[in-house]
Amino acid sequence: MVLIAMLALPVVLPRLSRWVRSECEQIAEQRRTVRPSLVPIERVGADLRRLRAQLEARENRPGATGKGLKMRAVRTAYLQVLTDACRRLDVRPPEQRGQLDFPMAEIYRVEVELRRRGLDVRPQFPQQRAA
Repeated sequence: MVLIAMLALPVVLPRLSRWVRSECEQIAEQRRTVRPSLVPIERVGADLRRLRAQLEARENRPGATGKGLKMRAVRTAYLQVLTDACRRLDVRPPEQRGQLDFPMAEIYRVEVELRRRGLDVRPQFPQQRAA
């Protein structure tokens, strides 16, 4: 039995490897396809404004402990919601340079395109009264 398994191994192993690779590619393709989200676009816009306000507040806060890690977490969340909004409104999402590196120019481009399509991602601050 062991001899038969050893003789079949060179034939079975490449086929098994191809099958696993094709299954992984199929799963990745399914994740990339646009799926209608259950979250309303108004909620996506509110999340974008909230995350952008948090991002700006963290950037402007002087030397807080763990600032870099917290900034990266908020920026990652913002980019995920921004990409979701892009898919919903047919806007080209921001292009990455590296694995986690998004140029600010790309983010600004996407924000302008979303604003043109009716989704403003800038936080809405109440109007200050002149004294």
